[in-house]
Amino acid sequence: MRKASEVFDEIQRWAEADDQIRGLVLSSGRVDGNDTVDLLSDYDVIVYVRDLEPYKRDDNWLEAFGSVMTRSPPLPTLFDDVRIGRMVIYDDGVRIDWSIANAESMHDLNGEPEPYRVLLDKDRIVKNPILPYHSAYHVQRPSKDEYDELVADFWWDIIYVAKALWRDELYWAKHMNRKVHSPFLEKVIEWHIGMINDWSVTTNKHGRWFKRYLDPGTWAEIESTYSGADLDQNWDALFNATRLFRRLAVTVAAEMDFDYPHETDRRVTAYMGKIRRLDRDAEDFV
Repeated sequence: MRKASEVFDEIQRWAEADDQIRGLVLSSGRVDGNDTVDLLSDYDVIVYVRDLEPYKRDDNWLEAFGSVMTRSPPLPTLFDDVRIGRMVIYDDGVRIDWSIANAESMHDLNGEPEPYRVLLDKDRIVKNPILPYHSAYHVQRPSKDEYDELVADFWWDIIYVAKALWRDELYWAKHMNRKVHSPFLEKVIEWHIGMINDWSVTTNKHGRWFKRYLDPGTWAEIESTYSGADLDQNWDALFNATRLFRRLAVTVAAEMDFDYPHETDRRVTAYMGKIRRLDRDAEDFV
């Protein structure tokens, strides 16, 4: 696999040699070059060009950076009428997510809230060559309404998992379990991490960086909410998820001066326990 310096040099030389290309901008994780970047991190590159038409017609230009293993979408696709997206993995494992944009839109970077680093600006359009990550990406405090709605939704949707397990509908149970984990359990974990870090950290997308911020005990609790295909193990994971959700949601409520619905929690937990104890051929809910 090429080193990052080699990838950037190749892109830079290619863009400098083509008068049609007016600018190059790096976005996303590699902007800061921090410790979240690793061997498998992709390169998010925006190429600003005078004319989008050649890039709509074919992908031949992609081969300038190596043999393409796979790409998405399969054909050049225009997004929002202003950009062509080409996500590419090359045979050596380098992944580059290309965005081809009209050169005029480079002016938009002067009011851009998203992080970026300018690699090339032939027309000297951009005022600030780098906009690093900032507090807008930190975990945000929930409002009372947001908290109340999420907790209520958790205790509603988790019942679907219990019903599916009793019916031996494993695939459906797994589907609903994913819906319970994300966004409900995931969001409460995120709030917990924000709370214990003075709301000054980001956990990235869908819990990607949870493990780096959590103590070993809490991480072990998260692991216990996952299971394989065995129904009893899935039941155990379900109730482990409720215990973890309860513990974290209660601490967040205490911090934010919200009310946690203990009575709803108690009644729904008891209801699901009753479902678990039902015989498979039960006709009465006793």
